Amino acid sequence: MRLPPALEHLVAEMSARYGVDVGGMASGVRARLETRLPLRPLPIDADLDERRVRFGLGSVRTAAFEAPRLRKLVISEVRLFPALEGFALTLLPARDVVAPVFAADFMLLPAALAVDADLYGAPHLTRGVLRPLAASFDGLGSGRAAPWALALASGEGLHAQVSPRLVGEAYGALTAALGAYLDHLAGARETPGGEEQANFFRLMHQHGPRRRMRLLFGDDWAERYSRLMFE
Repeated sequence: MRLPPALEHLVAEMSARYGVDVGGMASGVRARLETRLPLRPLPIDADLDERRVRFGLGSVRTAAFEAPRLRKLVISEVRLFPALEGFALTLLPARDVVAPVFAADFMLLPAALAVDADLYGAPHLTRGVLRPLAASFDGLGSGRAAPWALALASGEGLHAQVSPRLVGEAYGALTAALGAYLDHLAGARETPGGEEQANFFRLMHQHGPRRRMRLLFGDDWAERYSRLMFE
């Protein structure tokens, strides 16, 4: 007996979602970074390096690095079965490099894929870097950043929720945005004191994953995780 069309569609979306190798994609992003940058590991607390959810329902694994022109690079792989699986990435430029912050996430929901990649900072720092990728972003139905992020987001970033069957296109768009940022970072000028990143931290600390993480891991861990990712 054939399923009703709506249920058949849902089953197809979920089948596509659970066929995605998120760990492989996160490793692919890290490999791309390693081909462009000499990454040096930064020490982090053991429970931030890996924190497991009770009853074997998932884990959060995080690694932090520094590199030339980057004060900090953080990649975090999240597995919270069955609700969420994906990775997040933050690149914070050195204080004396005149460049925006890059932040991205690639999160599989039960029957959808949410993908974001954008630059954050003053308009004169963010505008134009991701503009050449507009066609690929538009092909994924990309919209505006979340209302709380509009003050710092570039207005040209990738913010989309798509079918898991478009995982290849979404991953390609995210990695293209990362590549464009690294090209821009390599040519950014240097000046004593650099640009202020405190506004980015305050924005992400207030509205980012800290509020959700505290429900699973407690206030102290969520506070330290947010500071590791964004400060």
